[in-house]
Amino acid sequence: MAKPLAEQSNSISIFMLKKWGYINSKGGQSCGVLTWTSFGYENSINFKIITTSKDEPDDCYIKISYSYSDIYSDDKESLDYKIELTTTECNYGGTRYWFRCPLIRNGHACNKRVGVLYQAGKYFGCRYCADISYKSQRQGGNYRESSITIYDIENFENEITKYYYKGKPTKKHLRLKKMRDRFEKDFYISVSLLI
Repeated sequence: MAKPLAEQSNSISIFMLKKWGYINSKGGQSCGVLTWTSFGYENSINFKIITTSKDEPDDCYIKISYSYSDIYSDDKESLDYKIELTTTECNYGGTRYWFRCPLIRNGHACNKRVGVLYQAGKYFGCRYCADISYKSQRQGGNYRESSITIYDIENFENEITKYYYKGKPTKKHLRLKKMRDRFEKDFYISVSLLI
């Protein structure tokens, strides 16, 4: 049986929560709702994020609550639990937030630091615990579709504020160059397969 695809699974991304302004590095709390539509059904979860400032004890978490319906028995269950958040310092200042996977695997708590949690049955966890794969992992060799699009490159380019720091290219500038190179390589491979 094929693993579920990450692209088709309900997920919570720390990066999107930060982008939408729900996570504040100065500390505080925020609430919101995430909604997905799949196979004609709408799913949503309510969340509350608590973050603390650098001066306070590290007690950061996201509390999620939602209803889970069993597709075989139509039984509904209300779930409400906390997922720990952890932080790392960024190279040029600031703080980056991560989820700690709350699932138990092989009798031990996973606690893997991840940026995205996927729905694995009733609960949300990392893609390893949820046994989820990416679409590109199912394709091999020269037939693999490019995972980078022009839209991705343009969006990433708009996020870059500095291309050089102290005369050296920034990490984002180098990453953009790699994205462009990868896109060109994948484009030439796909064109050569069509000829």
